[in-house]
Amino acid sequence: MYYNSVVAGGIQDFYFAATSKGIYDITAGGAGPHTEVLAWPNTGGKAGWCSVVNYTLVDGTHNLLVCDEDNGYYIFDGTTWEAGTFTGNPKPLAADLVHITEWQGRIWFVERNTARAWFLDPLALTGDITPFDVGSRFKRGGHLVQNTTWTLDDGAGMDDRFVMISSSGDLLVWTGVNPTTSDDMVLQGRWVVGAVPEGRRVMSDWGGDVAILSTNGLLTVSSLLTTGKPLAADAYLSYNISRYVRSEMAKTLNEFGWSIEIVPSEGVAVITVPQPLKTSRDPVQFVVNTTTNAWCMFRDLDMVCQNKNNKGYFFGTHDGRVMMTDGEVDNANLAGTSAQPIKFSMLSHYSDLGSPATWKRPQFVRPSWLANSEPTYAVQVRFDYDINEIATIPPHIPSELAVWDTAIWDADSWGGSAQSFLETVGQTGMGRTLALAIRGESTVATSYLGADVMVDQGGIL
Repeated sequence: MYYNSVVAGGIQDFYFAATSKGIYDITAGGAGPHTEVLAWPNTGGKAGWCSVVNYTLVDGTHNLLVCDEDNGYYIFDGTTWEAGTFTGNPKPLAADLVHITEWQGRIWFVERNTARAWFLDPLALTGDITPFDVGSRFKRGGHLVQNTTWTLDDGAGMDDRFVMISSSGDLLVWTGVNPTTSDDMVLQGRWVVGAVPEGRRVMSDWGGDVAILSTNGLLTVSSLLTTGKPLAADAYLSYNISRYVRSEMAKTLNEFGWSIEIVPSEGVAVITVPQPLKTSRDPVQFVVNTTTNAWCMFRDLDMVCQNKNNKGYFFGTHDGRVMMTDGEVDNANLAGTSAQPIKFSMLSHYSDLGSPATWKRPQFVRPSWLANSEPTYAVQVRFDYDINEIATIPPHIPSELAVWDTAIWDADSWGGSAQSFLETVGQTGMGRTLALAIRGESTVATSYLGADVMVDQGGIL
């Protein structure tokens, strides 16, 4: 959680991390120990799963507003943490408010185990609070999971709309400004997008749109508005990996840990997948290039949750660490004295080379790379839709580029800008369709440019 104050330069900013015990100030970074600034009344269970809003009042006071799954609503004003309080009748218990967002200057909440939202007066953090029941709008039942906002130009100028989703997948889109006036708060549309996974991070900003994660896959709200007919399978952003997403969701639909986050600095969006502690499954996250819509998977990253802010992209781990994606190596320690290579594995698309019935025999493969030093890798031709991964790769040899005033001229490797690397590798086997499997690792920024494949071709027998 990032308290992003109105004071430029970050001198009054704070970083916080939430656990099942409380909230800790991790602004100083390092290995700790870090100070617990708020101890949860209810520990364990779902405590620590929070939603947050940065909110500045007209007097310039900046606040971090937090709703926790087991402990409800808290306010940090830059100095102290306090539980939220409300007036009026009816009013909810602050401890029952589990999600928070801002829309049209008002703070909105989700009440636990209900189909009810609550909203405050404009520019208020406490005080009179008003219910907004939407259970009658949920055709498939279920509880209210999450609220978010969506700004678009519908031809009549920019409009900030309010989006709500239920656990059963009923999606509501509202227009208006004042929810206390029925003529002003208008339901623009209602759709069913499929049941959503546990937690309150199933909707996220998507470059001017809103992305929704459900059992049907990943799609945007704008796709619902523009088609005017049932969605085709390829309308889902996750179309190319739908079977993998659905497989993981079938295993962990009721686990906390599903979330979506765009990472602008990397040009990707990340879907985190829960990794229950009692299971032996290797962790995996689904990652899409937001420019090309090409998908890949992050493996062996212990990602419990994720968050981005103007300081970078962060994720939390099961062993209580906060990690930041930065640099060109993996699992680097704080002193920078140890790290691991970043590993990669890929399989190209299959091709019949324009002759689907004939047999092909590869002779040589020549992958092309762009990097400061050549990656360590193995490459093999795969045949006829074999998707097995390469089992082993050669031992990694760390790059040793020149150090000024230490390296020896004409003996040590000269450092500098990226260069291309080519290596011709012999191949064996035969098949009708061919693909390239590559698996390797690197400690520098590396781009795979493509490969030359030299084959001879036989007949249909």
